[in-house]
Amino acid sequence: MPEAGDASADSGASLADSGRSPGDSGAPVGDSGLEDSDLQDAGSSPPDGASPVQVDQALSARIPASAISPGSLDAAVAANNAFAVDLYDQLDRDAGTTNILTSPISASLALTMAYAGAQGQTATEMATALQFDPDAGSIFEGQNALTQALASRGAAALAAAAQTAALEESPAPAASDYELQVVNSVWGEETYPWSAPFLNTLATSYGTGVYLEDFVDQPDPARQAINAWVSAETADKINNLLPQGSIDSSTRIVLVNAIHLKLPWAYPFEVSATATGTFTRGDGTTVSPSFMKETLYSPYEDDGQAQIVGLPLSNNELWVVIALPHQGVSLATYEASLGPGSAALVGPSTGGYVAISLPKVTFTSPTLSLRTALQAMGMIEAFVPESADFLGLCPPPDGRGLYVSDVLQKATIAMQETGVEAAAATAVIGRDAVVPPPPVPMTVDRPYLVAIVDVPTGAILFLGHIEDPTDSGGP
Repeated sequence: MPEAGDASADSGASLADSGRSPGDSGAPVGDSGLEDSDLQDAGSSPPDGASPVQVDQALSARIPASAISPGSLDAAVAANNAFAVDLYDQLDRDAGTTNILTSPISASLALTMAYAGAQGQTATEMATALQFDPDAGSIFEGQNALTQALASRGAAALAAAAQTAALEESPAPAASDYELQVVNSVWGEETYPWSAPFLNTLATSYGTGVYLEDFVDQPDPARQAINAWVSAETADKINNLLPQGSIDSSTRIVLVNAIHLKLPWAYPFEVSATATGTFTRGDGTTVSPSFMKETLYSPYEDDGQAQIVGLPLSNNELWVVIALPHQGVSLATYEASLGPGSAALVGPSTGGYVAISLPKVTFTSPTLSLRTALQAMGMIEAFVPESADFLGLCPPPDGRGLYVSDVLQKATIAMQETGVEAAAATAVIGRDAVVPPPPVPMTVDRPYLVAIVDVPTGAILFLGHIEDPTDSGGP
């Protein structure tokens, strides 16, 4: 039985002319001094066959994780985990008995990029919803350190697997089976003067610039370009993140995060042991999935309401945590009791021998709007055209600012005998805050003319006037 171990902006620069793709060595933002193997979570390349991309970019280098205090990383993780529980709670209320899958880290990274341009009450509310103290340190540095740490996991697992394979004189592992990539991109209206401080934050903490698109006259090609980027960065696991109509001519900016994880189990399930079994759904009906079976010493505990097991992935740096409520404890009741430090969310602190039977699963969520959930979490003004304050993104060239019209996310997961693959993407959509002019008062409190007209032909069908609206006329 296996055992698991205890400020300056360079507007309009052409990437085609610069000799590099967005994200080479981590950014369309200047050389960070890090090798690709050290920093895989910055920026991206256009999809194969895509046209050269114009980018607004700061010349600042990305801050290496070694220059960021551990306290900033810890604070970001604490904020992200608190945000994860709150967001899941909001979304779970509408899920009913259907599957639900979120990537809170993807949402948090996309939203903190937007926060980099928020000001005033809008910024205060976003910090509250995202569960961080804006006065306690830079959330941007913490997110930067976290994504760099995550980006190292795949390479470390591959190196460990390669070393084991060499010792055992077995075939070398395939690099494509050992991936954990976290990438960011921002797509902005080509005519907008994106703020130098905003571009600097993107460069130093998120490894990206603003890819310039013609949202005004070509919104759907821009939408397709973003979707193609997401598909390419998630190995085609997340497709059509932005549905038809989600981007229109009032869109000015789309801030995107994508995450792709593909790793073997530390202790793979034996394919020969997989067998069909019975799974009882929440409504009492049953289905017959294939159950993977394994007995192993693994992180395990019982918190009194559920059995919780941590199934390590290759190199033991990431676990898949499964929490199974006891008979008589509903999943909804159990989920409502969870907090950021619960074993079901961070993993068991003890270990034990476990004979686990786990259904194979492949699930892709629809594109979910996070707007209602975020509003319930206190992020209000960001969605209000008249009051949203994102002047830190750019000075409004037409006198109108930007607001967040929606936050969209899509996620997928597959668990099989050999390992786990999961991906997600989040898009924060910013639109031109077209504020309607003050209404013209019209109180119909005196005699008036009335007509009923067939608009396509211009034919007048009825015509008259009302002198007394209380006069109902003849019998």
